[in-house]
Amino acid sequence: QTAKARDMFAAFAEQFPQHKLLPNARYWIGETYYIEKNYEQAVVEFQRVIKEYPGKEKVPAALLKQALSFRELGDTKSAKFILREIIDKYPQADEAATAKEMLSKMK
Repeated sequence: QTAKARDMFAAFAEQFPQHKLLPNARYWIGETYYIEKNYEQAVVEFQRVIKEYPGKEKVPAALLKQALSFRELGDTKSAKFILREIIDKYPQADEAATAKEMLSKMK
C-alpha cells in the first residue's frame, strides 16, 4: 500500500513540478518510508523537503519526522539537534511543542 502511494506522489511531483502542493507530495513520500521503517530513506526524503522548499508549511513537519527517524536509527545526537532547530526556527509551529516534549524525555 505505501509503495503504491509513494509512486502516486512521485508521479504527481513529476507531472506537476511547479504545483503549490508539491512540498506536501514530497513530504508524503518521506512519510511512506517512515511507515515502512525505512528510516534512512525517510531522512533523505524529509531533507529534500527542508532543502528544496524552505519557508513552506511542511518544513517543520519534515524536520520533526527527520528527528523521529534519527531517533529510531539510534542517532539521538542528530535527533536532539533537529528538535532544537524546530524550537528555535519555528517556535509558533505545533511541531515546536512536540519537539519540546520529546527533548525533555530524551535527556
